[in-house]
Formats: sequence, C-alpha cells, structure tokens
Amino acid sequence: MLYVHSFSPIEQAIFSTLAQTEDLIQVQALKITDRSILASEKLAGSHNTLLYSFQDLTHYRHIDSFREECAAVDILIEYILEQEFTKIILITYPGAYYNSTNLFLQYKGLLEQKFVHTGISCAILNVQAIHEAHVKTNNLHSLFYDESARCYVIPAKSSCITYSIKLTSLCQIIVKSLHGDYEGKFDAFDTVFDLKSYLLTHSSVNQVRRMTPLYLYCKSFFGLYTSPTMLELFLMTIVPMYKFRIEKEFGITLEQENGGISTSYNRNSINFSEPYHGILKSLLPIE
Repeated sequence: MLYVHSFSPIEQAIFSTLAQTEDLIQVQALKITDRSILASEKLAGSHNTLLYSFQDLTHYRHIDSFREECAAVDILIEYILEQEFTKIILITYPGAYYNSTNLFLQYKGLLEQKFVHTGISCAILNVQAIHEAHVKTNNLHSLFYDESARCYVIPAKSSCITYSIKLTSLCQIIVKSLHGDYEGKFDAFDTVFDLKSYLLTHSSVNQVRRMTPLYLYCKSFFGLYTSPTMLELFLMTIVPMYKFRIEKEFGITLEQENGGISTSYNRNSINFSEPYHGILKSLLPIE
C-alpha cells in the first residue's frame, strides 16, 4: 500500500501501526511537486492501493496552501492511473463539500471529487479527531496549543462537539478496507466529546482556556492563532455523524470511551449555531 500523507505526528503513528502487519511505503504529500518522487524503483509496480490523508491541519491557512495540496494530488492521480491502482482509501473530514462556504471543507470536497472521478474503487472515511492513547497525542493538538502559555486555547462555545476515533480503531478500518471490497463514504468515530474534554483527555496538556470567538478571529487575522477557516470549523453548525453503517458493513464494534457524550443524546437540546461575526460586548478573553 502506498501511504501519502503530511507526516504529522498522528500520521506517523498510523504508519507505524500499519507497518506491523501490512506492506506499505510512505511518501510526503507536499514533496510531490513532479513525478520523480513517485517514479522510484521502490514504488514501481509494487503497490496497487493508495491511502491518502493530510492531518497537518496548521498547513491550511491561505488559498495557496490548498492549491499546493491540490497540485500534489493531481500529480498523484496521474501516477496511480498510469500504474493501474485498484483501490483508494481516503481520509477526509465530515462536511467536506466542493460548494461549502468554508474554504477547508470546500477544498476537501474538491479532493474527494478528484479521487472519485478516477473511476478507481474508493472508500472515503469521514474522520474529525484521531488520538493515540499510549503517547497522548491527537490530530487537533497543533490547532489549539499555545506554546508560550503551555495550554490549549479554544473558542468559548457550548456546542463545540468533537467526533473522535482511537488510532487503533482507525487502523483496523483501514486494514479491512485494504483487504475487503468497500466503496462509498463512511463516518469513522467511536466517541463524542466536547472539545475541551477531548483535548484534556487525549494529551499531556492539563489546562484549557476558553476565549470569545471574535477575539480569536482577530488573533487569527494577525497570524497569532489558527487560521480563520480552521477556527470556523468549530463554530459552524455541527455535521451529524453516524457509526452504525460502518459497524454493520465492516463487521466491527467501535466502543465508546469513558468520559464521552452518549451517542444517543438528544441533539435538539444542544444549541447548534453558525459562526458569529457580529460585534460582541467585549473582545477580551472570558476565562
């Protein structure tokens, strides 16, 4: 299997886990600027399945960063078509849609289309948050960690919900996709957390500060916080995810972790609101 990814810590952990049982080789996505990196003897003819993800979420800032990934994917698609790959496993993000008002979701939706239009059998996994319990790492860490304050800084919003999956469970799904005949989109998660609980549970950081969204938008504008398009993901209306389909079709049970919100909770009791762009009474942190 050819694993193309952004070489983030969580993706390196995925590679290490998969490499214990599967024959795979990894390539850094943004190094695919021409065909040379894909034309090596190590790759030629030895793999027919592509696993693609991009979990370096801090990379996504201005439009050029999205175009950079798209250019790499275009070259990658040319290669897998030429080499007659038979399967694609794509890790994407819930709510990805080419016509989305959010730039990140828009480009993720565009990438989905690119892979689907190859005509190659494609299993698309909707994944929001991934964590590795043993080393206390997660894919959202870099978005919210303030190194100078040694704490997480997140928006003050009561319905900041996070759909999380254990790295081992995600790898189990990938392996089944590799060896089975699965096609279409699947929601991949095992536990629902509020964002604060998720970050505290799945990292070694023990403090979270909540600040008003508009204050964080201002920091983001000046490059002092995660980009506006990534911040907006945690302020916009939540995209519902359902795991019963992936459990049924893959024949697995995704066990909910302690401390998570019950997946049978009443969504009508939670206030799902769009990003607030109006004038707040104060631009100062509330905690």
